[in-house]
Amino acid sequence: MNAHKFSSLVGADCVPYSYQNTWAIEKTSGPDRLIIAPSSHHIDLMTKLARVLPEPFGILYVLLVSRRDNEAGHYQCPSPCKREEMESFLQEFKGYFESDGRHHIWVASVPASATLVYDQHDVIYAYGPLTRFKKILQGEGLKESPIRFPAPHSHNYYPEYDWQEQKVLDYWDWRKSPLTADDDL
Repeated sequence: MNAHKFSSLVGADCVPYSYQNTWAIEKTSGPDRLIIAPSSHHIDLMTKLARVLPEPFGILYVLLVSRRDNEAGHYQCPSPCKREEMESFLQEFKGYFESDGRHHIWVASVPASATLVYDQHDVIYAYGPLTRFKKILQGEGLKESPIRFPAPHSHNYYPEYDWQEQKVLDYWDWRKSPLTADDDL
């Protein structure tokens, strides 16, 4: 299946949108962060970035839209997990995370107060050791350049991934909380 989680709208047509392997520094109300826009292999890149962070990791699955009548919300892994558990989870659902736009996935290093967020706009936000992250990005061939979301755009949800949504929600005994205004539907 050739699914795209993020598309630009050209006239009445949804056209798959891919970034050009770029990253940029963004100012926030707190510390700076990186916005990373690879053209593909987002989960592999997120895993490489997480490897410079100490374990254990917290995982947050943010379900924005359900096609299975599951309740949208924050699903937090019930306890911090080891690196192998985090990487196994990401790899198991890699196709779903990279091809369907109904969610965000967060990985946070508990001892480092560093977080990676792969969001429904097909970008990764990185908080924490930005210099170390930039070295990895440069080593992967990504270039520093401004990143803009296409406007208008759409987030795509595919029936072929509905079973994966359920499989993610059955993976752990998640601690659930409601969506917030910051969840960027």
